[in-house]
Amino acid sequence: MKVFLSGEGPTDIGRMVPCPGGEMFVPGPMAWMVDKLLEQRLGYSLLELHDSGGETVEFIHKTNLTAMGKPSQPGKPLLSGLKHGKGQAFHARSAQCLGLLAKASESPAVAVLFRDGDGTNSTPRQEWREKFDSMVRGFAMAGFASGVPMVPRPKSEAWLLCGLKDQPYQNCDQLEEAPGNDGSPRALKSRLEDMLGHEASAEEQAAWVRDGAIDPQQIQMPSFAAFHDALNAAVSNALTSSRDKK
Repeated sequence: MKVFLSGEGPTDIGRMVPCPGGEMFVPGPMAWMVDKLLEQRLGYSLLELHDSGGETVEFIHKTNLTAMGKPSQPGKPLLSGLKHGKGQAFHARSAQCLGLLAKASESPAVAVLFRDGDGTNSTPRQEWREKFDSMVRGFAMAGFASGVPMVPRPKSEAWLLCGLKDQPYQNCDQLEEAPGNDGSPRALKSRLEDMLGHEASAEEQAAWVRDGAIDPQQIQMPSFAAFHDALNAAVSNALTSSRDKK
């Protein structure tokens, strides 16, 4: 199995860093959530295998997806079927490009596209749903049945706080109603910093999930459930497709 990952920065999916001979992928907390959930299905960690030299993880920077989605000729759209608004078309286009890359893999593959839900505490849930569904459409336009939208509402801090708060994993739905604007006094980023007494680095956040301080299996939130269900379906589709080709 191989997982294709794309996100927004070091504190979600992760980043590439220079190393002897090239670059290496440093997974963020959301990449570790994907890996821990996949490990429950597969019986092994794709990130650990990748760290040992296996070709089990491929990270695609968001700028590469954007470049893929640009028209090949001036005035001529590269991708068709995007009739759901300019903003949602961008997310659909990113999902389609990521799906095309994963579809070309020789190994059974799953593709996970991370984007924060953002918005404000007055933003209707419908806005989050439209972003999630736009990614579903993008993967479908690529003809790739193992694509996974990973869209926390409003931001990834909501999922992290669910496992770190005083009563972990209890009544986490309310976190999804927090403002997505980091400048708000009730912003989840500020709440996380207040809880810790410092601003957590990407490495510290990743360690919470990697080392078990946060258990993705126990998170019960609508946006997380949508992601988890999509991931389970993607793995099943990838494994079934692989068996059918044999």
